[in-house]
Amino acid sequence: MKKREGKKSTLFDFIETTEAKQPQRQRDISEEIYKYIKSRGFVKKEELSKWARDNGFTTAEFFKAVEKLVTEKKIKKRLDDEGSLIYEVIE
Repeated sequence: MKKREGKKSTLFDFIETTEAKQPQRQRDISEEIYKYIKSRGFVKKEELSKWARDNGFTTAEFFKAVEKLVTEKKIKKRLDDEGSLIYEVIE
């Protein structure tokens, strides 16, 4: 917390430090993920999360976008024969 010269901290000091610590807003990357999955047909979760990291997206943005696409019924999740999670475009 900031300290004022010879004065006690106030609520305004707390608000100023809280505002400074707030994270940046998350981007909606669902369209970019959808285009990537569509171009490949289907993608393993590990491959898609690596692609997201390589493109500078956070884990939170990645999972939020995937859940949005599943909710909108644009993609579906399934397991392959090896038990890996696969994301696939619904046509």
